[in-house]
Amino acid sequence: MGRRIHRRAVAAAGAGLVALAPAAHAATSATTATVTATAETIDRKPAGTNDADDPAFWVHPSDPSKSLVIGTVKEAGVDVYRTDGSLVQAVPIPSGSRYNNIEVLYGINLGGTTRDLAVLSDRGTDKLHIFAINGASATAPLSEVTASSAPLVFGGSKKINSKTTYGLAGWRNRATGKGEVFVTQENTTNLAKLVLTDAGGGKVSYQKVASMSLPDHFTLPNGSTWKPCFNPKHPDWVAHAEGMVVDPDTGTLWADQEIVGLWKMTTDLTNPVLVHKLTRFGQKYSVVSGKCKIDTSSPSYGESYLPGDLEGIGLYRAGTTSNGYLVISNQQKSVFTVFSRNGSSYVGTLAIGGGAFDAVNATDGLDVINVDMGPKYPQGMLVTQDGKDAPEGGTNFKFTPWPSVAKAMGLVVDTAGTPRS
Repeated sequence: MGRRIHRRAVAAAGAGLVALAPAAHAATSATTATVTATAETIDRKPAGTNDADDPAFWVHPSDPSKSLVIGTVKEAGVDVYRTDGSLVQAVPIPSGSRYNNIEVLYGINLGGTTRDLAVLSDRGTDKLHIFAINGASATAPLSEVTASSAPLVFGGSKKINSKTTYGLAGWRNRATGKGEVFVTQENTTNLAKLVLTDAGGGKVSYQKVASMSLPDHFTLPNGSTWKPCFNPKHPDWVAHAEGMVVDPDTGTLWADQEIVGLWKMTTDLTNPVLVHKLTRFGQKYSVVSGKCKIDTSSPSYGESYLPGDLEGIGLYRAGTTSNGYLVISNQQKSVFTVFSRNGSSYVGTLAIGGGAFDAVNATDGLDVINVDMGPKYPQGMLVTQDGKDAPEGGTNFKFTPWPSVAKAMGLVVDTAGTPRS
């Protein structure tokens, strides 16, 4: 393609001391495997305000047919679906809120009560929203339990406009039993670690216990400094992270810095390493009519299999071992990049084409799971946001069987283990 790819490791400079792994490069002629979805949810319109955004699974403890997919739909609130795509519950959103990302945490004991909780980031208020999950309810499994005294995450005493809570991931720390939530701040490189706390009367709050910042500029092998072109109309905004996922078996937090690459760090927010870099990493750019224009003929210090950007990320746990995959959405290119579970190897690229349902395009959030999710998905499933649902014209979520993905890409199907462990 005429693009020079530099294979030297890159040293990072910025807010904290970080490391960059040497780039692993794939041939630019690598093919894209294609599968089709087998179910979809209702279309959310209008686009831009009521967008489907980020999904998360809730696995029923004994009956897979009663498992759920819970999805944020921005200013429309949060929707709950069966795994056939049917809507179970639409939870309205408070005035001024805008839900973004979601995570389900199992077996969180607070105030002597153990519950499964869905935790959401709210871009509108710079807070978290927390819902208890009652799988026994056929029509209203979610009920909000957020304490009215819950604090701002990043704003201190006052919300910082355009710099509120954004990406979110979480887990139940096996060593402590505590519910831990990781949140990014929009238009900054900041991350925070929160611990869920008992607020009394069945309500839940949270406390910030750690924070860190990813770099916003990098030193290239030629000695020059490269800063990603993010939003020229807002010079104080820098390349934020959004998609995150915790690997509970290794205590690793993975984070997508959208126009930089994939970071690996501990759940203490220490030892960050930039494991994979976008093709645009280090490339020159200009600003045309207030927008970034990449000079694709300039040297790239990134990887040819990562054009575009990074958005959602999910972990496929192949049993309870270290085997499995990281699946990441590339919103600009409408494909999904798959890495080995430890991030060391590029496995391949996936597209979800048209079939019984329209093709998946411009995906934001996603989730993937290996266990039985009911009659249509007994060997796991991949749920992806479709940013250009057709023919309705809004957004929704598409459901794809994991065995279809595995067959198309030569991957493993392993239903051992449970996310509840």
